[in-house]
Amino acid sequence: MENKRIQTILTPYNPWWLEDNEWQQSLPAYERPVVRSIIDDLEQVGQVISVTGPRRVGKSTALMQVISRLIKDKRIDSSRILYFSFDDPEVFASQQTQKVIFDSLMKRVKRSGDRFYFFLDEIQRLPRWELFIKKYYDLKYPVRFVISGSASSPIFRSSRESLLGRVNAHHLLSFSFREYCQYKMLDRPEFSQILETHKDLKPSLLAGNVMSASELINKFHNDIQPFDSDISQAMIDYCREGGFPEVWALPDSVRKIEYLMEQQVRKVLYEDLVMLTRYRKPENVLRFFVYLLAHPGNEINTVKVAQESGVERRVVEDNLPRLEMTDLIVRIQKFRKQALRVRHGNIKCYPLDLALKNAVLKTWTVPDQMTMGLYAENLVVRELITWPEAVEVSYFREKNREVDFILTYAGNQHLPIEVKHRKNAEQTAWLGHFMKLYKSRLGILITNQFQPSVGNVLYLPLRYFLLAT
Repeated sequence: MENKRIQTILTPYNPWWLEDNEWQQSLPAYERPVVRSIIDDLEQVGQVISVTGPRRVGKSTALMQVISRLIKDKRIDSSRILYFSFDDPEVFASQQTQKVIFDSLMKRVKRSGDRFYFFLDEIQRLPRWELFIKKYYDLKYPVRFVISGSASSPIFRSSRESLLGRVNAHHLLSFSFREYCQYKMLDRPEFSQILETHKDLKPSLLAGNVMSASELINKFHNDIQPFDSDISQAMIDYCREGGFPEVWALPDSVRKIEYLMEQQVRKVLYEDLVMLTRYRKPENVLRFFVYLLAHPGNEINTVKVAQESGVERRVVEDNLPRLEMTDLIVRIQKFRKQALRVRHGNIKCYPLDLALKNAVLKTWTVPDQMTMGLYAENLVVRELITWPEAVEVSYFREKNREVDFILTYAGNQHLPIEVKHRKNAEQTAWLGHFMKLYKSRLGILITNQFQPSVGNVLYLPLRYFLLAT
């Protein structure tokens, strides 16, 4: 493929080459935290940077925002920054064209001698992409690779094995509740300033400092009051519409449901998993997925699920980890003292984003108080799995005693968390039992309304937990 033709393909993806800043003006004003993290990595580590995650959560937008920051803030020569999506229809069908484009990019770097920044989106479309990256990384070419893919993460994980030690990975999920509120209240910067001021709450929880954490909760309660009604409304909207930004702009519930079913369910189950597993009947996986959505937070086992969902046990056992890896569900196991031991016990599953549950089960209504209570567990576990300190998130059950979540961190420390959003928050006996048994310095009771903490059990409103941690 001649150089002129390659340039014709690349130029539309790289408007900064034309010294036109219109592309920057079209970028969203809100930047997700991953943008800052990628920029820091480009300055501080020498590894390949990868960004994976579900479809349509803003990965490509984040890459463009990084590029904008490199040009505006870091004064990087725009001619040394290149973006390309291997999902381009002109090259998608031709593996040879993809390879020629990649090799031609590397020749450009070698001739220049200057450091380049390559942002390669949908790179999983390039067969054996990891070998191309490994080759030029090991040859120490003056290029920083930022690679991204919106296909199912198992495809990325299997391909990254040959890049062991060479990749610094970022996994971008749909918007968290904290991000959702910041996005919705972007015109009120004092809101984000308050959140930043109270960033010490999570460290105090993990340190087991009951007095410090209680004081921080009280201070946060006082500072956040001007935004209380906005936060309450955001909670209702977020539980219904989830964290996919393109959903928020759609005009009605019918279009929102159609979008989620097409982009987040069918494309994963009928394209990504089929490509990975070669299953002939993905509708069986969909039936299994629907069952999980209808029973969030219930303790289940594979035999029972297979019987009640009407699919073979093999479908359940094979696809449970795949649904988790493709970011459709969150799976947690029963707590054991040996947290990292491989085991085959009972499990609980939750949808990773509540909008998926609402779309598939057609429950697109304003959640009432009872439904909000059911959603609360889902929101808590969705937050916990993103904590970088977490070694494991599990649940505790011993006879008739149960604690919703156990966060294992820092080797073998345990933080028990009970969710009582719609129940009487006076019942802390099971939390106390676990804390005594495993010498936890504090426990957390997630509640609906603010109330003073008692002893070494912190009463923490759901919205505060999601915003301040």
